[in-house]
Amino acid sequence: MDRRDEHLIEAFASTLRRVREQVGLTQEDLAERADVSVRFVSFLETGKRQPSLSALGALSRGLGMSMSELVAPLDQGSLHNGQANQMGCNVPGGKVSELGE
Repeated sequence: MDRRDEHLIEAFASTLRRVREQVGLTQEDLAERADVSVRFVSFLETGKRQPSLSALGALSRGLGMSMSELVAPLDQGSLHNGQANQMGCNVPGGKVSELGE
């Protein structure tokens, strides 16, 4: 059974990249702060990999936010219909721009 949800993967990739950029980090900065490889961050941001719960925890700490804040935009809207629509998330210093822009 294939449980790969392409829309969810794409939405997470976009959210991670936008949050990282919003807080002013490079992929290298985030990788160092989260104790993961730059390649892993790149793979997550391009949808080539999916994060484990441990990786989500490390990434969220590296971004200075809770895990729930990082993934909350993925649970809003109509991702189940294939639309990453009108979702933002709060990050230190402001609001991340909407997905799909």
